[in-house]
Amino acid sequence: MMSPKILRCLPFLLLSLGPLTGHAQVVGPLTTDPARDLLPAPQPSAAQRGQALALPFFDDFTSPQEGAPKAANWEANGGVLVNNRLAFEPPTRGVATFDGLRKNGLPYGSSGYGSLDTLTSQPIDLSGRTAADQLYLGFFWQLGNINQLQSPSSNSGTRTVNLLLEFKDNAGVWQQVWIAPSNGVRSPFRRKIINITQAQFLHSGFQFRFRANGNVVANTDNWSLDYVRLAPLQPPPPRVVIDTLYQDVAISKPLSSLLARGTAMPVWQYNAAAAPSSQLNAATGTTVNNLDKSGIPTPLLATGAVQERPAGPLAAFPVTAPVTILSNQQQVAVTGNLTSFTIPATANQKTIRHRIALNTSEVDPLTLPNDTISRDTQLADYYAYDDGTAEATYAIAPFDQPGVRYQALRFEVNRADQVRSIRLKLAAVYPLAASRQFTVNIWDANPAANGQPMTTPKASQSYVIPTVLPAGQDFIEITFANPVAVSGTFYAGFGHGSTGALTTNPIQFGYDLNNPVPADGFWQFIGAWSQPSGLFYPTGALMLRPVLNNNILATAPASVAATYALYPNPSADGQVQVQGRYAQAAVLDALGRVVWQQPAVQAGSSTLDLSALPPGMYLVQLTLADRLTVTKRLVLTR
Repeated sequence: MMSPKILRCLPFLLLSLGPLTGHAQVVGPLTTDPARDLLPAPQPSAAQRGQALALPFFDDFTSPQEGAPKAANWEANGGVLVNNRLAFEPPTRGVATFDGLRKNGLPYGSSGYGSLDTLTSQPIDLSGRTAADQLYLGFFWQLGNINQLQSPSSNSGTRTVNLLLEFKDNAGVWQQVWIAPSNGVRSPFRRKIINITQAQFLHSGFQFRFRANGNVVANTDNWSLDYVRLAPLQPPPPRVVIDTLYQDVAISKPLSSLLARGTAMPVWQYNAAAAPSSQLNAATGTTVNNLDKSGIPTPLLATGAVQERPAGPLAAFPVTAPVTILSNQQQVAVTGNLTSFTIPATANQKTIRHRIALNTSEVDPLTLPNDTISRDTQLADYYAYDDGTAEATYAIAPFDQPGVRYQALRFEVNRADQVRSIRLKLAAVYPLAASRQFTVNIWDANPAANGQPMTTPKASQSYVIPTVLPAGQDFIEITFANPVAVSGTFYAGFGHGSTGALTTNPIQFGYDLNNPVPADGFWQFIGAWSQPSGLFYPTGALMLRPVLNNNILATAPASVAATYALYPNPSADGQVQVQGRYAQAAVLDALGRVVWQQPAVQAGSSTLDLSALPPGMYLVQLTLADRLTVTKRLVLTR
């Protein structure tokens, strides 16, 4: 039997060895995350600058949703990332994560081990305090992260891998008071309490800081903190429960998607569903933890609300939760059904926010924010299974093995459409990735093979990675030479053919570990199509987004459009004449939905038979031979 130590090292060894026979792709650590550099920096208020904080000090990292820690509590530029996606089963939503990436998302070094992120508190006024106050600093900590394949390095005599805590004494010297060496195994969140009774720490400029050490290049060594509190152990009357019991019921995991399948879809595809509510999630959910260890159950009530942003009406949706949550009970499921919500069937792109909130009769304003969680969903022009943030990487094998290799995701359209482009989250390190080439592809479903992708793509587009991404750009977008027609089920993916410019190292793409694809959603091709599973493929989603065009192509110049006309207009009988030569016609209603598609046998006909359409205002879209479009307004009367 393989020893536990060898098993813990296996994922890192696999990444070091490169591609494996039969396993051309490997999910690995997030070696770079340039999107962090786009996050806004927190700014303390004028009243906070230069002023020591008073007790209690508390931060459960519920805000910001993602970014640097709050300036009111913490010094800037330590590299720590506040987030609700990298930790595994945190006590409350939102943690502070220490890893091997700087604030700009790039590694701390090129080789070896050394200093990583640091989190330093603002000065805290402990003057006038004595040992009798029984001050304590409490926190929860975790070694490792959500990536089950990413084992942290082990601390040893030749490499320092640890998280440590230091206090600043009254002489301005940092004193180590706690250390957690890495044992190479991801831990659950553990609670730690440090007493602050020594006189050298009871001064007006007291500070504490956490420092991480580990691998400075591979980003394999991560820690997360939650629920940091500095306060007296004994509360003032009339309270009788000491603070360290943590009387708090809090939300933990990220809220799942608004949509039944995926995390985003084109708004016109949502509108085209026979029953649009069927596109909504009947089991959106999160989890709840009871941090109270008093032995007394806590009543629990949860509510759900959904709204079109920024100012649409607020609608409730039903949420299922236990009536009570037991003392110290963890990861209790809370789910809601969104299918009763009606999204207006208008053509404009939308942002929909849904949220779940707990009502546990808590009154502490410091902990109330962790009782609510929300998520925004885009109904725009693309499909996605990811939420836009990567927790790991997924690599195409280097071109040192013969054969065609593809990865593909399955998508379903409610009406015929066209794929204009594919967006991909690159996690490659620049400039090492520059000039590397791969292809993006569209496949039809193969009805003779249970709906898996066809062997040959119906469209491909090669792409050469640039030296740098444009400023502010997180995804690359690869546009097909011509829009690709799709209907029913189709597949979008990437990879490389039998020859290409991939040489020695894999190209790394973003992999979202918080949003799984459906069971039939992820496919790979290495000689034949199969659904990858097992150790090498943890639950998650490739960050690949097909962009659709609603069958609207590039618009012809005004001088060209002026040569086209429809008559009679208005039309009483639906027989409409077209002035000008064209290749294909379609009719859209006022919501932008295609309501009539010209039969292939009538393509380019000078007469459009629209007698089956009800009276109203329409847009007639004419596709020309050069793929440009001319759109004309038409009124049908009866």
